[in-house]
Amino acid sequence: MGIRANIIKIKVVIPNSGMEEQTLKAREEMLAKAVSEGTQISVECIPSGPESVESETDEILAAPYLLAAARKAQNEGYHALVVYCFSDLSVDALRENVRIPVIGPGETALATAQMISNRFTVVTTSKKNVSRTIRRLEKNPISRLKMAGVREIGVPVSELRENPEVTQQCLREVCRQAVEEDGSDTLILGCLGMAEYGEVLEEEFAVKVIDPAFLAVAWAELSARLGLIPSRRAYTEYGGLR
Repeated sequence: MGIRANIIKIKVVIPNSGMEEQTLKAREEMLAKAVSEGTQISVECIPSGPESVESETDEILAAPYLLAAARKAQNEGYHALVVYCFSDLSVDALRENVRIPVIGPGETALATAQMISNRFTVVTTSKKNVSRTIRRLEKNPISRLKMAGVREIGVPVSELRENPEVTQQCLREVCRQAVEEDGSDTLILGCLGMAEYGEVLEEEFAVKVIDPAFLAVAWAELSARLGLIPSRRAYTEYGGLR
């Protein structure tokens, strides 16, 4: 059961290209807050492909790079992999190809909402992301049971962290709508570029904000420790070209 290594190594892959090394290091420092002391987190972005994931086409274009990154992470001795996107890009395909836990922040957030919420609202970035997010989430029975809806803050993925005050103000307004109009007791941040922005909302609106960025790496660590890897009866090993 699980691993016996003294140090757990988690690879986080952001399915966006062109990110600066300084930005990636900042993500590592931020995410380290969610794991045990000594657990190592390495963050990288894909070397080419979309600069942000805001369409089904972006997901397809990013997929080959995620597959290569997953195989590389396993070969380099990482104990778990996180696809750093609420859309859970290619998670099922990656599980066919590697024998380390592959974590999708979106599905992990929904599982948490199932346990701790009665009604939740998902907050996404821009209007064009709403329909794509609804289509995907409504495939999950948790969403069909408890999701009040998907709301957008009107800020593109690439601009979420350029002006944190603007992003937080937009989140504050959407949170107010979710509480007053949706009757939600929980918010899920539907883009990992919103990481860390939920704490002030919890205090102001007395709701729980599920932050998939931190949740995903914490679940990755737990999955590695306990060996939470799907069986080959659940995910048949891919036998094609490598």
